[in-house]
Amino acid sequence: MKGIGKRTTIAFLSIVALLSVSGVISLFELSNLSYDTDAILSASSRDMTVAKDLLRSAHDHSRAMIDVTIFDNERAKESCHKALAELNSHIALVRDKAPAAVQGSLDTLSLYSAELRQLTDNFRSTESVVIDSLTVEIHKVDGRKWYVEVYEPAYNRFTEQVKRYITLSHGELAPRAAQLSKNAYRSVAPVLISLLVMIAIVLMLFYFVYIYGVKPIKNINRSLAEYLSFKLPYKPKAEMVDEIKELSDNIENLINISKSNKKQGEDAI
Repeated sequence: MKGIGKRTTIAFLSIVALLSVSGVISLFELSNLSYDTDAILSASSRDMTVAKDLLRSAHDHSRAMIDVTIFDNERAKESCHKALAELNSHIALVRDKAPAAVQGSLDTLSLYSAELRQLTDNFRSTESVVIDSLTVEIHKVDGRKWYVEVYEPAYNRFTEQVKRYITLSHGELAPRAAQLSKNAYRSVAPVLISLLVMIAIVLMLFYFVYIYGVKPIKNINRSLAEYLSFKLPYKPKAEMVDEIKELSDNIENLINISKSNKKQGEDAI
């Protein structure tokens, strides 16, 4: 392919094409990065919300059991059952979207919730003690002691299991977070590569434009000025190609024609 115009056009169009391709690739990778980031943040936010709801419902149940066991408020059992229903609802809600590796932790949470329900249903403020076949005595249960020795360990097991569930759930997000880091590098890499290639191309363009464009024109101009000022032979010393070489040849032809016409005029005189 000849012609400095075509060469220059192809060079700059190559830069535009390179930048366009790298831009499309970067936009695609950034789109994936945005999707993965949103998924991870949503999962993390969902886990924290579930943990907060579970711990709040467990605390409500514990507070209601204090009213039942220590303050003998049997009506507070309704609040206990309401808190247990909320616990089971939260567990069932998160179970649908939980990965298989977390299902076992949720099953344990359900068992501990069932244990809390059983303790709630079985607690009585008084108990019957059979002395003999004819004598039955009613004793008041020490609610404070029952709460500390029976209920509180079950409550602590439940809350600790909630923490283990959060730890396990966040562990499931770790590989996705690592993949997110790789995607970030993948989204930036095309831009960096394109930048390096563009710098190399621009330097090459500068070299070729200077060698085959600027330098020949400067030599043509200097040689033409020396001819006009000092009548020195027109011989520009530079490597020329395409239109610039044609320009130099045309100038040389014009000079030769001018010399020939001048000589013919002198001979005619």
